[in-house]
Amino acid sequence: MNILNNYNILETFNMTKMVHAAELHTIQSFVALMVAAIIVGIVAHKIKLPYTVSLIIVGVVMSTLGLVPNINLTQELLLAVFLPALLFEAAIHFPMSELKTFSPTIVTLAAPGVLLTALATAIVLTFEFAAIGVEGYATFLHFLLFGTIIAATDPISVIALLKNMGVEKRLSLLIEGESLFNDGTAIVLCSVVLDVVLESRSFNITEACSKFIFVAIGGIFTGAILGLFASLMIRFINDHLISIAFTTVTAYGSYLVAENFEASGVLSTVTAGLFIGNISKKRGMKPNARIAVISFWEFIAFFMGSIVFLMMGLEVNITFLMEHLNIIALAFLAVLASRALSVFIPIPFLKKFMHQKVSFKDATIMWWGGLRGALSMVLALSLPEDLIVRDILIAMVFGVVVLSVVVQGSTMSMLLKWLQMKPKKTNEAIILNLKITRLQAIHLQLKNINNHIPQNLENIENIKITIIEEKNNIMKFLHNRRHKQNFKNALADHAKNFQYTLKQIAKTSYQKSLEDNLLNEKELNELILTLEQNIK
Repeated sequence: MNILNNYNILETFNMTKMVHAAELHTIQSFVALMVAAIIVGIVAHKIKLPYTVSLIIVGVVMSTLGLVPNINLTQELLLAVFLPALLFEAAIHFPMSELKTFSPTIVTLAAPGVLLTALATAIVLTFEFAAIGVEGYATFLHFLLFGTIIAATDPISVIALLKNMGVEKRLSLLIEGESLFNDGTAIVLCSVVLDVVLESRSFNITEACSKFIFVAIGGIFTGAILGLFASLMIRFINDHLISIAFTTVTAYGSYLVAENFEASGVLSTVTAGLFIGNISKKRGMKPNARIAVISFWEFIAFFMGSIVFLMMGLEVNITFLMEHLNIIALAFLAVLASRALSVFIPIPFLKKFMHQKVSFKDATIMWWGGLRGALSMVLALSLPEDLIVRDILIAMVFGVVVLSVVVQGSTMSMLLKWLQMKPKKTNEAIILNLKITRLQAIHLQLKNINNHIPQNLENIENIKITIIEEKNNIMKFLHNRRHKQNFKNALADHAKNFQYTLKQIAKTSYQKSLEDNLLNEKELNELILTLEQNIK
């Protein structure tokens, strides 16, 4: 008996060592990936190549050379670890007032737009494959499954791209807003179509709609409840570290709770982030906590985004993709065509009936900026092993993702420049922004001194005098540059942006008056129309 007990103890010890070794290898893999990401970031900045594109390329090279760490991009890892953090970070910076303004466009692209993209992709692929004489390669349902997997624009790819492109704020919000909300639609559609393919039954549109409504509304409701609760609780927290911890729990907790109720964890996390970003961050959070929370989530987004892009590249097998190059090319063209349909078709209706200001140039950027990414890859990898065309679908998805990030991502800046939509930030504009930002800070400093500190303290008076002197020097500096043409142009651009900000403030105030029953819908529309006419 003692020998048996000793054997069991030894076996347990050996298993513990194996588990510990596996955990250590995983940590080493993350460290190695982060070191690679830092090096890529430095080099990409030097050679003026988009950071995300560089990460994908380096990941592919590492995979080709066999330098693959002991970690894989699985569905569980992406959806449960990376995606909630990345979506939450994007959501806390997304202004709710802008979401109200652009909600018709965002909802159209994120819901029916995804369905239209999936259907159009399947139809185009069917004709393409028939044209090259391979009709029996896959069925329409298989192409529809591919369409649902690839339909959603990837928030990780899109947000990372836009942050460094200098895209106009309004357009950036449209593209980012769509990418935040269309994941839930794509995941539900993919699961419905996959069930149809596996069970060889007909597509039930009623069942699909019912499932989508439950999953979407359930996710939004869960996120709203948890986000509102967190926003109220954070008001009573004075410690910045606890505030960070609370937002972290909210980000992941909202996802897990929604998933446990079989609702959309993605939409739940986004909604919770919107509530915290628009309630706590602006009004309820203490200033030091707000700075700490924003800095923390910016780092988390950079860290996880970098890891995800590298892992996306690591999952790519160049030899495998080259063997399927012809169908990948067809799939990429089909995705571009279907994306164009889903963007350009609704725009005239949105402009006419919803008064959405989306120009042809805006639509072009939204079309080309609809990058695909990690979510599509993990959905493809999660397909059942016994699915007949699994390898073909994986090749198509991986090929389209690589082409999307590398080709579209690297040419986005050129397209913005060609369409004359990339703002030119001159040295004068940079100087003006720095000086105005400092003046705003001085205004708050003086306000704090006047409101909260006794005026008869000599040291405080000296600080006040120094700040006022700095303010006067800045005003004198700006006054002396007022005749320079470049400075005039920078000032005009700043005034234009300031007008846009004032317009949004006015719209928010009007909406509040409507909620307080001081206005009716007709009066609100008249005020907004007048505002649009007076402030261009």
